[in-house]
Amino acid sequence: MPIIFCNIAWMKFYSGRNDKDPPLGGGEFVNSEGYCGEECNFYPCDDGYTYGHFETIKGEIDRQVMIERLGARTTDQFVDGVDIVWTAPIEGRDPRVVVGWWRNARLYRWRQTFNGNFPSPRHRKDEITSFRARARSSEVVLLEPSRRTMKLGRGPGWSGQASWWYADYTTDSKAIEFVAEVKSAINGHPSSSSDASSGQGRNGRNGRAGQAPSEIYERYVREYEIKINPKHDRLQEKFKKFLKKQYPGVKFLTTYRDDLRFYIKGQSMVMVEVKPTDPTTLRFAIRMAIGQLLDYKQHQRWSEKQLIVVETEVTNADDLELALGNGFGLAWPDDNGGFKISWPA
Repeated sequence: MPIIFCNIAWMKFYSGRNDKDPPLGGGEFVNSEGYCGEECNFYPCDDGYTYGHFETIKGEIDRQVMIERLGARTTDQFVDGVDIVWTAPIEGRDPRVVVGWWRNARLYRWRQTFNGNFPSPRHRKDEITSFRARARSSEVVLLEPSRRTMKLGRGPGWSGQASWWYADYTTDSKAIEFVAEVKSAINGHPSSSSDASSGQGRNGRNGRAGQAPSEIYERYVREYEIKINPKHDRLQEKFKKFLKKQYPGVKFLTTYRDDLRFYIKGQSMVMVEVKPTDPTTLRFAIRMAIGQLLDYKQHQRWSEKQLIVVETEVTNADDLELALGNGFGLAWPDDNGGFKISWPA
């Protein structure tokens, strides 16, 4: 996956304008005005996305990002599937460190504007009118200040005067090692990390900025995984009733740790993991189900189909691909009282 580093001002939470969390070290404008466009770079919005800014204006020119260096065509206006690493000077002073990252983001060639259609009340209040990138909030990780320990070097081969750095193109050996270290951290660090932070936000001066991915993940585990939630049993029974009606003669087999197994004459056996969900926890649930099903597959030498049953309609292509692209089926209730089942091609 291509990677780009973007330098922004230092903040603890990046969740909106807050006198207790001012931007530090973001350049002449930030120092003189006391605010910046990246104040909401880790703020989860109502549409499920987080929108990000890094400065591209130099003098009177708003420069383009050469996204063809990240795999796009020269005619493309954006590129998908980019890892964006956000860096900032420690409390406004060098060295710069990694403060967080976005996985699988969309990066635009030119600055985009909301045109009055703000993604959150916080963006409207803080007059954040433009953005350069976006990512699903479930793919966003903000490191706590105490964990911002990966330091960038200076000089040829490292990030220069521009706010963005095509790090895969460096030829400096130390920079190459640094980039590899960051990639390793990203790949080994789920976006549901407990490092992700949330600060002041939409509910007033002392309100939360909306749930950070870690909070959503923790809520999901607390409500649905630590103990059996009644919604789990209801969803499982609803799915069994659907199977009985749709496939008369379906047989339900003995399970071992997994939630459900069934066999339809002439078809493969299916192992099922049931996950009650809501739109904010859907991706976390799919991830958790995949991990469990892989465990069952290895431990039980299972070679037949595996299916994840969720409570929320799966409309996002990324979420579908997460399951289907890894060989798992997905099912969710439809509007007719049944279930929509999708299998890998």
